[in-house]
Amino acid sequence: MKYSIAIVGPKEEILGFAAIGVHTFSADTTEKACDVLFQLKKDMLADGSQESGKKFAIIFVIESVFRDIPQEDYDKLSTGALPAIISLPGNRGSTGFGNEKIRRIVEKAVGSDIFGNE
Repeated sequence: MKYSIAIVGPKEEILGFAAIGVHTFSADTTEKACDVLFQLKKDMLADGSQESGKKFAIIFVIESVFRDIPQEDYDKLSTGALPAIISLPGNRGSTGFGNEKIRRIVEKAVGSDIFGNE
């Protein structure tokens, strides 16, 4: 199976990614981003014999809409190996949210904070 890469976020922040072949999904709010992510996840879980759309290995989500996704929804979206859902700083720069999210995931997997204090 062939996988693609997607990005979800405000249109003005994701439009440039289309030029390098990334599939873009516009979402100006957290609620819209959740709807898009659940639909993409549903497509991943669809029966392999039916072509229900693109299959994504990685879905980047702009921090401004990602950071307010409820933990319960994030837990549902992150079950399984694919797609990997990764926070990406927007045009205003990083808030540190993505780094903190990765830190918590690694700490949970390894059992300790291997990044140390910054």
